[in-house]
Parts: sequence; structure tokens; C-alpha cells
Amino acid sequence: MTKDKESLEEEKNQNSEKSELNTLSYEEVLSQLEAAKEDSLRARAELENFKKRTSSELSNALKFANSELLSSLIPVLTSLEKATENLDDEKQTDKEGILLILNSFEKTLENFNIVPINPNGEEFDPEMHEAVSTVNESGEKDNFVIKTLERGWKLNERVVKPALVVVNKIN
Repeated sequence: MTKDKESLEEEKNQNSEKSELNTLSYEEVLSQLEAAKEDSLRARAELENFKKRTSSELSNALKFANSELLSSLIPVLTSLEKATENLDDEKQTDKEGILLILNSFEKTLENFNIVPINPNGEEFDPEMHEAVSTVNESGEKDNFVIKTLERGWKLNERVVKPALVVVNKIN
């Protein structure tokens, strides 16, 4: 019963639209046609923009998918580096073994566009470096990294972890 009523109402609407079109002047029909063309072009442009935006977002998602993994691996790399610094000369073979593992680890990371930030002697860049402290050494340039406490890491040119550094500030 309700379907019959709905179909009757649809027919009435279609008939009223047809009769409305019959009463429109030629100029009014042309203006409606132009408006429909503009709406169509606008919808097409929106669709193209959506496709580009989605493609870009997908590309970035794939490009930086490893950042969470890298963030989890950074403490392991830092621990290996600290282990080599703290081994005394009596344990030279242990130190060499750890260095081999560390180098192998770093080469594997480089294959995935993950590179270390080692800024000794470079100008301080707040986007890539985190100043832990400052010193006042007159023989060094102002606002340059004096010492790297921990290396930073970049994934596809995006900083995942900034390098922890000591910066020279001349007063």
C-alpha cells in the first residue's frame, strides 16, 4: 500500500518537473544547463583533488611506515654505542664484535632510507638537533655543535629522533 503511494508521489513530482520545464523560457533552460555544467565541472575537479590528496597521503603512509619501528630500535642502537664506549682495552675482541653488529645494523637501516644524524662541527639546527647544554669556548664558532651526546635519526629526510648535542654559545 505504501509503495503505491510513493510511486504515485514520484510520478506527480516527475510530471510537475516536466510541466515546469515546459513553462520555462529558452534562456531559463540555457541558464539551468550552464549551471548543471558548472556543477559537473566542479564535481569533477573535486574528484581529481580527492584522488591527488589520497594518493599523496598513501605515498606518505608508505614512505614513513617504518618510523614507529625505528623509534623502537633507536634505544637498542644507543645501547650498543654506549657499550662500545664503556668497554676497556682488555675486552678489545668484545668491542670489535659489538662494532661489527652495530655497523651491520646501520647498513641494514640505510637500505630502508634510515640514516644517522651526527652533527659534530655543524651549525646548530633546532629541527635536527636538541641542545642538552651549552658551553662557552672562545676557540669555537658561536652556535655550532661542540659534542654529540646521542646521534639522531632521519627516515626519508624526516627527523624521527633529533641528535642530543652540546652547543657553543659565546656571550
